[in-house]
Amino acid sequence: MDVLVTGAGGRIGTHLTRRLLASGHRVRALGFPGDPRAEALRAVGAHVVVGDLLDPASLTEATADVDAVCHLAAAMTLHGASDASFVDVNLRGTFNLLDAVRRTAPGIGRFVYVSSDAVYWRGHGAAAYLPVDESHPLLGGSVYGATKVGAEQLCRAFLSTYGMPIVIMRPTATADPEELVDRSGPFGRRWFIRSALTWYAGRTALSDTQSSVMSALEAADDGSDRLFVVVDPDGTESLSMLTSADDAAAGLAAMIEPESAIGEAFNIGPAAPHPDREVLAHLGTRLGLEVVEVRHPSARPSWYVSIDKARDRLGYRPGTDIIAMVDAAVPL
Repeated sequence: MDVLVTGAGGRIGTHLTRRLLASGHRVRALGFPGDPRAEALRAVGAHVVVGDLLDPASLTEATADVDAVCHLAAAMTLHGASDASFVDVNLRGTFNLLDAVRRTAPGIGRFVYVSSDAVYWRGHGAAAYLPVDESHPLLGGSVYGATKVGAEQLCRAFLSTYGMPIVIMRPTATADPEELVDRSGPFGRRWFIRSALTWYAGRTALSDTQSSVMSALEAADDGSDRLFVVVDPDGTESLSMLTSADDAAAGLAAMIEPESAIGEAFNIGPAAPHPDREVLAHLGTRLGLEVVEVRHPSARPSWYVSIDKARDRLGYRPGTDIIAMVDAAVPL
């Protein structure tokens, strides 16, 4: 099977490309001009095709007579993309790809769109209910989440109008183990006090809530390398989900062939949510760092999804939890 993977050089895309190639599929990897990840993709056996989601004419070679598409490429919050980029890449770019596939690959067997659990988030407070399943209302409470909802609707429109065999994947936050201890990355500023303060100090403007959190972190900072966990003023901690990128790739690969998946959406995440205190305590033990508890009213509410549908319909079985990811990131 010829499979086009957009975002093949990203955290999920890298694992997916290797899985597909190991299963005997041929992978076309869409790379932007001058993409620094192109050589690594070629080295594992992918055929890199240069193109740009915002340039429809450049997509023809990538999509021509392809058997399946896994559309991972997106403007993301974790990468600091602007609201305008979310709209351009996630909406217009997805439309351009769908339209190119419709014109150049009439026999396509599957188009998997990688959305996000951000489609369920309402912008404040907790989810309508927990665990969040695929029947939860699509709320899109951020610009990013709204563009993911819109892109899902575009995919469904191409299914109903043109019969394109669409499947939608909604992963939770996803990472490779080494990202958990990268102090310059998005997880570093979530867990390391000094990284968080550096990030806040680099913002051109802070909301009242962000300023308040920054003040609380400054009060907890003694200048040393320390971890922190934010809990409610009464000490209540959150339950969260973080998915191994390899598990996410396995879930995505399972959506390519089953006919019963067409037209469906699937949450992809770890087997169970994790308590934030437990994760930080384990990370602190592995790193030999103190963990500071910061009590603040802006502590994130618990957020976790149900993966029962993917288990039952796709045979999805995540194999790595966040404790195992910490152990891989900080081996003894």
